[in-house]
Amino acid sequence: MTDNNFNYDSFVRNPPNPLDIDNLSLQNFLFSSTSPTPFPRNSFNISSFNINGLKMFSYNKIELLNDFFSLKHISFGGVIDTHLYPKQMHFLSKRLSNYTVFSSVLDTFQHVRSSGGVSLFIKNSLASHVHTYSSLSSRLLSVDLYFKGHVKLRIFVVYIPPTSDQFLRDETIDLLISALSEAKRLGFHHAICGDFNLHLGQFYPLFFNQPQIAFKRIHRLFNFLLSNGYVDFIPVNFSSASLDTFHRADIIFHIDYVWSCPILKRFLLTSVIFDARDVNFSDHNPVITYYDYSFLFSSIKPARARQLKRHSRHIFSFDSVIPSQQDDFSAHIDDLCSISPTIFASWHINQMCEYLHTNIIAGANAVLPARTVGNNHTPKFPKDLKTLIQHYRFLNHVLHSIKLLRKYPHTLSSSHDRKWSGYLTWLNNIFNLYKSTFSAVLTLPSSLFSCRTNNFNNLFQTLSHAFKLLKGLHLLKEKEFQNSSIKAHLESRDQNFDTDISSFINSAFSRSRHRIVLDRVFINHPTTPQLLTDPKDVSVTVTNHFQHAVPIKSTPLRIYQHYLIDGVLSTRP
Repeated sequence: MTDNNFNYDSFVRNPPNPLDIDNLSLQNFLFSSTSPTPFPRNSFNISSFNINGLKMFSYNKIELLNDFFSLKHISFGGVIDTHLYPKQMHFLSKRLSNYTVFSSVLDTFQHVRSSGGVSLFIKNSLASHVHTYSSLSSRLLSVDLYFKGHVKLRIFVVYIPPTSDQFLRDETIDLLISALSEAKRLGFHHAICGDFNLHLGQFYPLFFNQPQIAFKRIHRLFNFLLSNGYVDFIPVNFSSASLDTFHRADIIFHIDYVWSCPILKRFLLTSVIFDARDVNFSDHNPVITYYDYSFLFSSIKPARARQLKRHSRHIFSFDSVIPSQQDDFSAHIDDLCSISPTIFASWHINQMCEYLHTNIIAGANAVLPARTVGNNHTPKFPKDLKTLIQHYRFLNHVLHSIKLLRKYPHTLSSSHDRKWSGYLTWLNNIFNLYKSTFSAVLTLPSSLFSCRTNNFNNLFQTLSHAFKLLKGLHLLKEKEFQNSSIKAHLESRDQNFDTDISSFINSAFSRSRHRIVLDRVFINHPTTPQLLTDPKDVSVTVTNHFQHAVPIKSTPLRIYQHYLIDGVLSTRP
């Protein structure tokens, strides 16, 4: 049983300094700089480490913890089962000058087996974003951080007592589930780090194969997490020996976790376990989970937001451009295109087009008039094709009416016959206009009442035949229009590129943009994982990937032509 009658003054003036761990060298153990455990760039992390109490060997342990945080670049470090009051943790945390600590209250009841105590160390650069923190119990702490872009992050640090104290264990689990439900209701991104004293590997078979057992109260925490989409990333083991988060004698379990909520798991990168057994001041190994750093800041999110939620687009109104605007536009483009001709000539044709297109669009947005249209906006068809589409739709409407009369012949009335007399004139005009399409002269009855004898079968067959022929003509004409437009556009651009650069620039605005905006690239290398967020690094990496990993089967001319018409297609490196 833990002694809770702790003398703080004695602890401060005469800190314990045992001989058996006095001479621990970081160069010989886990936290040395030679440890082969790289971390992804442009990431932040959350760690969980049960330190087995800080009353004994406190200064040695806190020094090792400081080295661990520094060498592994810990952003949020959850320290579990400290057995210390917040004031004591605050005093010890002065050794970690780059971190700010938030601690739970300590359980003062004599009957409990463990007094608990959990803390969260936050790097000073992130601690300024802390909005509030709450000690929900001596074994559950929550810290809220607010970032730009209305990003709210809540981190829970929890210690769930072992089964030897079932009452306290149940109480902590119920409190945690309630806190997670509240965080979800308030829209927080949240993570849970801590010692659960539960082995997930034993629960998985029940969850997938025996759901009736998984729903029992004893399994309610894991069942809640998995049923609600929480994720515990499977850690990477850098040790050659069998390794997990808890080791005692021959017992090895995974009981320490960093769980991520459904809206936070999208930013997960990787997770690792480090071997702390040689240090021998805890029977737990720390686990660290890495996240994409872009989550904390909104500066690179607009690209993804536009990609997912864009319902409109801008088109330029060339008809209303006055000569002075055209002059201003040309001057603005000249200022933007500052690259030297020598460097420009050394580029690949796709890079040239992308550079010109980017600056042209930037200049147009700054100078030329534009209007917003919906994504279903389509250019105008030629008059003959538009007329054909109208006739095709009208014939489809008449055919549908005859189908209904065949199905319900008793509904035929004089009103149907009056409408048919008007339809008849339109139909005869359509047949006369497209007579070259029909192989024979199509005759229609003057009255619908004369068709009742054969249940409108002859009329239906005549209109169906005409509808199929007109549908084929419509598809053919539409395809011809598309092909002729593409061919004319290609020829005009090819000619203007050499003879009339102004017309070539103007024509660049009419193309549809087909583009996926990449604002981050994660290189999942087994030893040196990297997260790239800088636009230049992303561009270089993606270009290199498509130039070397994706074969280009078309000729450079075909690539150039497709680029000019349809934008950035799959053929573009």
